Amino acid sequence: MNETPNALSPMPDRQTLAIDNLIRRELKVGDPRDPQAIAQALADRYQSDVRAQAIEGEAQGMPFLRTAVVRPSAPPPLAATNIDLNQARHDVDTDIARLLDDNQSKDIRPELEGWQQVIVRSIDEGVAAARMSMDTRQRDKAFAMRRQLGDYARLARMIGVLTPDLNRSFRDLGQSLDEVSAVILVLMGEALANLGFAGGHFLLQAPFTELQARRDAVLNALRQVDGVAAMVGQGSTWPRGLQSYRQLAAMLEARGQGDLRSLLGEGELARTMDEVVQLASGGGSSGSRAIGATAWGPLARLNRFVQSTLGQIPNVSPELATLLEALQLFIDGFMPAGGFRLLRVARPSVLNYGLYGPSPITPAENRLMNVVNHRGTLARQLDCLTDCACDHDTVLAQIVLDKLLYDIDRSIDFYCVGDADLGLPEARAAAYSFLIDVIVASNPINASAQAREPFFGPMWPFRGNLQRPRAFCSTGTVVAGVAGVIPDAVINELDAIRRLLRPLDANYWSVTTTVASFESIVKNNLSFMGGAPSALRFVDVMHEELCLQRDSDLQWRPLVEQMTIGCVSVEEIFDSSTTGPEGILPLFIDRALDLFREATGGGVPASCTPLDPRIPPHFEQTLFDRL
Repeated sequence: MNETPNALSPMPDRQTLAIDNLIRRELKVGDPRDPQAIAQALADRYQSDVRAQAIEGEAQGMPFLRTAVVRPSAPPPLAATNIDLNQARHDVDTDIARLLDDNQSKDIRPELEGWQQVIVRSIDEGVAAARMSMDTRQRDKAFAMRRQLGDYARLARMIGVLTPDLNRSFRDLGQSLDEVSAVILVLMGEALANLGFAGGHFLLQAPFTELQARRDAVLNALRQVDGVAAMVGQGSTWPRGLQSYRQLAAMLEARGQGDLRSLLGEGELARTMDEVVQLASGGGSSGSRAIGATAWGPLARLNRFVQSTLGQIPNVSPELATLLEALQLFIDGFMPAGGFRLLRVARPSVLNYGLYGPSPITPAENRLMNVVNHRGTLARQLDCLTDCACDHDTVLAQIVLDKLLYDIDRSIDFYCVGDADLGLPEARAAAYSFLIDVIVASNPINASAQAREPFFGPMWPFRGNLQRPRAFCSTGTVVAGVAGVIPDAVINELDAIRRLLRPLDANYWSVTTTVASFESIVKNNLSFMGGAPSALRFVDVMHEELCLQRDSDLQWRPLVEQMTIGCVSVEEIFDSSTTGPEGILPLFIDRALDLFREATGGGVPASCTPLDPRIPPHFEQTLFDRL
């Protein structure tokens, strides 16, 4: 039988619905099947494109091919950061070439050639990612490359101090890698500054490209609930999605929340999400500032829908749970992310007034800038220590101090991505202050308590009855009680950084983060005082960070053993045996863990226990065990 003109048209499939929604969203066309409306929308959208202008001209009888004369543009002027980057790259290339050409490094030349390839590639990837740091993933990648370069810088210093003839060459390479890492940090801040971030304080939590994928995931989850996907043919399963959809619609109607019930329609839900995504304007600075000012409305509506739905319907519908999780994931993508402190590192402090935000500098930003300044001073002091003496004990002490320099760089990274006075990243940075406690021999919480025996003091607990280590340099004064091991200038810098990372006095900290409040948080293992919501606890995160440092240090043992001549055995550096004497690095972190455990009142484990993934047994095995 022939189909009559009045017959119902078939239901469009999912792909057709997706294309229609795409046309409505991008072209602002009410009827996606109107060719004239689509043609006019495309002409309006691409009216500035040369090809669109050529098509319009051809319709008027003009020649189609009209190419504009492209004049060569002048090269961009050199910025200060570009000059710094070129100089830092040249320093790294020169230092690696000097190590490769040195006759004393002939036995490790293949290893150094591998270093060269990885370092050059890491610099290229880090610089490219830093220039696009508006994207969250690119910003995270830049921090990852910066950390990797920091690993090679610390490793170069360690191998240099264990190879006296090449010590200066390796330390120069470490210094050059620090230069590149610093330039990458500045490039990330300049990427934010160059895109117009002045008064805005909103960065997307997720990349703009991922927001589209999260939006599509929500609509796909809704189709599983409202029955559209059921038409594909899933008659062998219980209609839990349809049941939850019916109960949810009835519940919202009874509560008078009609504005939320409208979100159960695909068109309204898509329009609400598209409204927020379009505000992002591709993830640019203007779009991010627009989101920070206007996205709270639709996001609050979506969040009310999630909170009103949770717990109202029996927990028997995986389809509804998928929809709620997809919606929450979409909402989380628009939560403000940390990263604006990069402006404080990249731009001169004289520009902080007016140009980069009307609000004053926060205490956390002030601490970050001071840590950066003290870090540079400390690095210059440490680079000359082993030039004065290279005895056995001094080498071990130099390894510990170089580790502290590396840890301070990591604390800078944590502060750059933080957005609270004492949030999750700031807590991880505070964990490094207990490592500094081991050197300066100060009580971790109660400043009035009796000072501890210094780690490098007369009772230095390393491998039995070693003699007291000699002074690094014959000139200069030393701190009383440290027995001439570390110059007082180094101790002063470490103590200043320690007070910036953890509240030990009223300086640099806000009125809410005091010594007493920090002590209470640590001893009671409370939640964080700000930042993104998290189920983690304060003490757990700090203990985890110290344990991660211990495990990371032990991973370097095979490489150091391969590339050094054995003037100091690797056992004295890395041995973590519980029955015999420990190496200097595990012993150093264990001492910090002891101080931290005492500060918490014994609330954390005395040692670091690696966690294995917990795999549940198969359901058949579970049934068999119950028989």
